[in-house]
Amino acid sequence: MTKRTRLFLLVAAGILVVGLGTGLLASYMGVQNFALFGSDGPPELAYVAPDARIVGFANVREIMDSELRQKLMELQPGSSDGADHLQEQTGIDIRRDVDSVVAVIAGGDDDARPLLLARGVFDTARIEALIVGHGGAVEEYQGQRLIVHEGNALAVGFLESGLAAVGTPVAIRRAIDTKVAGNDVRDNAEVMRLVQNIDNGNAWLVARFDAITGGPQLPEELAKQLPPITWFSASGSVNGGVRGVLHAEARDETAANDLRDVIRGFVALARMQTGQRAELADLMNSLELGGQGNTVSLGFSVPPELIDALGALHGRQFPGAPEPEAGL
Repeated sequence: MTKRTRLFLLVAAGILVVGLGTGLLASYMGVQNFALFGSDGPPELAYVAPDARIVGFANVREIMDSELRQKLMELQPGSSDGADHLQEQTGIDIRRDVDSVVAVIAGGDDDARPLLLARGVFDTARIEALIVGHGGAVEEYQGQRLIVHEGNALAVGFLESGLAAVGTPVAIRRAIDTKVAGNDVRDNAEVMRLVQNIDNGNAWLVARFDAITGGPQLPEELAKQLPPITWFSASGSVNGGVRGVLHAEARDETAANDLRDVIRGFVALARMQTGQRAELADLMNSLELGGQGNTVSLGFSVPPELIDALGALHGRQFPGAPEPEAGL
């Protein structure tokens, strides 16, 4: 793989991190493959336990129908965003069946409970038959019908009309218990304070920072260089391009100042490395470092023109690949 190809794939992956963050949940589950609402977040939070460590939302329909995704799919013919594997495992086609998703990881390091709550239109009989045909079994829990495959530590439940839950059997049972008890993540003031600050765009993510650094998501070398961070959040709007902002809450003001220095260093290095690439100038110039007290923010914008330019680079690298038309 050439440097140009790696650069394109890295930028494309970075664009999709905010918009298709459900991959984080999928990696915990072994399944390879976020619309505006009130300040209390989406109604699916009624099923999310108070000890949630990671909560994300995506308006899947807007993202799947966006110009950006269409361009990326044209550049990688045959790619399915991992959706084919999810469909094979659960019978749910995230590209067609799902309108929105809430992705959650709750519990501690030793008993992390990944859960995906998908709102959409589902062929429940077909999904049940698929899982049972692969060794699953149907069970009743708190009046809810679950299809459980203990061997794959995977279960699917239809908690309401048009609301499917996918996750470990323990996670889905606890989601049902949470809704029945009426004590959910909306009673967690720390999480909801962050949710209320970023409930815009069509994708967002709130995470305790140790939940990110404690797994395989962040390289150990990078994690060691970062000052103490308690919470991380991100919000984005995916359309022809991407606009977004990343937030971090440090342990104290000194740690926040140290984090700003680290980010300035990374930005300066990135600008040096991309200084000869005019197609990346708009992205680098869009980076805006902010925040006050113990908070740090970094805004960014990836315009449609940059996507077109990266697509053209990819097309020249792979002459048989289609090049997106400028201005699409």
